[in-house]
Amino acid sequence: MTMAACDLPTAAPIVEQRWIVPGATSRIAVATLLPAGVSILPDSSGFTLNAAMATVARPLSDDCALCVAGNGFTGLKPAMVINAAMSSKLASDISSATLTGGLLALSVTNNYTFDPLRPNGSVGPFGTAVVTVSNGLTVLGTVTLDGSEHSLAANGGKLDVNIPLAGGIAGATPVSVSIAVNSPEGAAVTMDASRTISANATPTNLKLTNALISVAGRTLRSTSDVDFSDVGEGITDRAQKGALLLNIDNPFALTSSLTVMLQPDGGEVMVKSVPLGTGNTLQTINFTRDELKKLFGHNVHVTISGLASATAGPVSVTPKQAVVVTTRFDLTLSVGG
Repeated sequence: MTMAACDLPTAAPIVEQRWIVPGATSRIAVATLLPAGVSILPDSSGFTLNAAMATVARPLSDDCALCVAGNGFTGLKPAMVINAAMSSKLASDISSATLTGGLLALSVTNNYTFDPLRPNGSVGPFGTAVVTVSNGLTVLGTVTLDGSEHSLAANGGKLDVNIPLAGGIAGATPVSVSIAVNSPEGAAVTMDASRTISANATPTNLKLTNALISVAGRTLRSTSDVDFSDVGEGITDRAQKGALLLNIDNPFALTSSLTVMLQPDGGEVMVKSVPLGTGNTLQTINFTRDELKKLFGHNVHVTISGLASATAGPVSVTPKQAVVVTTRFDLTLSVGG
């Protein structure tokens, strides 16, 4: 009986190992979606809104026909109603929001030859001034100034008042300020119908909550680093393939096409793209072996950016919201041989 011998393998087998390497976590904060003039409060309790100062100057001749008729003469000051109005623009991309704090700082300067609130000096009858701040049909604040407590002295007298504000607003509609002064008949004065009463109004420390903003076309952006500088040739030479896994948690009702730029220190930029869906999604960016070699041995700067879809309507936002991108590298290495 004979037995045929066969060759036994002398080399170690080659096997593949899959490594899942944790990467960086980056955030596309809600701040990237906010329109100009809107920012997050330091304590993240809401948003703050900047609005421009509004001014108005109104001549006496617009409100008092008897003053025009008596211009240049001395006589009893006639009763009159003085009306003035001005407006301040808001961020038009705010579809709606709730104004929960802030005030309107109003400063009125009287250049008339008489005090419209105290036309008879310290004795009555006194005048009144009603100041109303509104956004469309919503009254945000109002105050009544009575001549028994307030004066507006002739020839440059000033009156400053702060009006607390609250209520719902829409950015497409300006904040309007109306001033109605009911001034009774008063003591004799020399009338000058060309004189004016002027006012400026400055919205201050406006706090918003429950904001609904238009985000179409606005840029989303985040940056982070992935450190591959310690990956040596032993791993680089064995890398067969790999992928960047992106777990994206998007709390906003918007979508986008995100560009992912990978910039190794001293190396060339790689550009990839992934869709941004709503809610929690997992996206995969595959790399060739040659691409992995360009990343390994370097600190890699990762920039994720994209434009909110043009079809996105107004989106509800809160100060602490963010798109959170958690990355992992899925690497396949050859071992043995």
